[in-house]
Amino acid sequence: MSKQPSRDDPSKPKQHGYEYKKQFYQSSEVAADYDEHRFRTPKRQRRNARKWAAIQQALALTDGVKTIVDLPCGTGRFTGHLARAGYTVVGSDISIEMMQQAAKLPSVSHENIKGYVRADAEALPFRTKSADCVMSIRFLFHVDPDTRRCMLREFGRVSRRWVIADYRHKYSVRYGIWKLSRALGLTRRPFERVSVKSMTAEFEDAGLRVARIINVRRWLSDKWVVLAEAGHVDPDSLKVRLAGTDYSDLEVTEKLGEGKRSVVYRARWQGRDVGLKVYKPAAIARHARKHKLPLAEFEHRRNRAFFDARGMSKYVAEPLGFIVEPGFQMSLQECLDGEVYYFAQREHADFISPRFMDDLAEVVSLSHEAKLYDIDLHAMNVMVDRKAGGPKLFDFNQIPFTERPQNPFIGLALKLGLLGRESRDLRKLARFNNFERVERKLLKYYEQHGTSPA
Repeated sequence: MSKQPSRDDPSKPKQHGYEYKKQFYQSSEVAADYDEHRFRTPKRQRRNARKWAAIQQALALTDGVKTIVDLPCGTGRFTGHLARAGYTVVGSDISIEMMQQAAKLPSVSHENIKGYVRADAEALPFRTKSADCVMSIRFLFHVDPDTRRCMLREFGRVSRRWVIADYRHKYSVRYGIWKLSRALGLTRRPFERVSVKSMTAEFEDAGLRVARIINVRRWLSDKWVVLAEAGHVDPDSLKVRLAGTDYSDLEVTEKLGEGKRSVVYRARWQGRDVGLKVYKPAAIARHARKHKLPLAEFEHRRNRAFFDARGMSKYVAEPLGFIVEPGFQMSLQECLDGEVYYFAQREHADFISPRFMDDLAEVVSLSHEAKLYDIDLHAMNVMVDRKAGGPKLFDFNQIPFTERPQNPFIGLALKLGLLGRESRDLRKLARFNNFERVERKLLKYYEQHGTSPA
């Protein structure tokens, strides 16, 4: 009978750290020994069976999955299982040596396995939306959170919709024992585990929505299998989503920009140009945790309240409608032609109307008169309307600061009347032209994600 893995085994890493392990597994000796000490003891076979059962639960919750990229596939731990379950599978790993082992093992061999591709998970060689699902097991806990976000972003890019990955979490007896041992000074060994909040944040930062968390073995195991949804927002995907709705004749003409919450397009609908905002799954999920109204409906109602307020229609993009469906939300509004104030001011300030700041002050005054507060008043959310010579707003804060302040003491001050509801908007207006603040808070995000706020 095979013994348990130990530090003396060729396939057992001798150091911590992803960069070390990345090189370590690219060894013929390691690949040849890997299965002997990882999968062939009765205890580890039971452990693998439990993990496979959790993966099957995740796959049962998906729809339309026919093709799967198994990454990293290693020596085919689950590649053969997936193929025998009827999926068309491509194995992928950074280690050619491990894939060579997988390709010659009888337990992995199956006609549904279409081949093996060498790949670095931080920059996958697969085309965008080239597989129905990307699966990554026993891998992400080897890397730091920032690298995980990069990898998850790549998984979401390659997958048409679904991502399955496993994580090691804090809610287990094993983690409790480590915490106690560390508190008593009995160990200094690192033991990184994630909470629901931190794990969800990693997926959301990568543009993925966590659909289900499956415990491999509650309390006795520190493993989760996580099912997430990519939810691509592009013209082809939109055409499928809008079929059969009141917007089935909508034609996307160009992409205008992308932010944290949504992707914005110009489109033609009922003979007019419209702005189409498609919300990202992660933004939909974040909003749902804070408010009972769906994100698209909430924003539509809020924008409509501003548009309908006395004197405000000339300053606000007209909201036209919205869609809320499982896994998909979008809103339509008047399409504004003009240049974002920040870029116009930075590049050619002579195009800005001399009355611009006076108009902006009137926007604040009229909003407060209508008891509407917390305008998203910064230079990147004001569209210059050159024909009318004044500004038009095309966005507002999602959940108003006055409705849900992040700081409970601020909330108490608002309730007691110690802080005026209009105070935040007045401060924003006073520092509107502080471009250093705009750049510090916003441009860094767009640079990191390779998108433009225009």
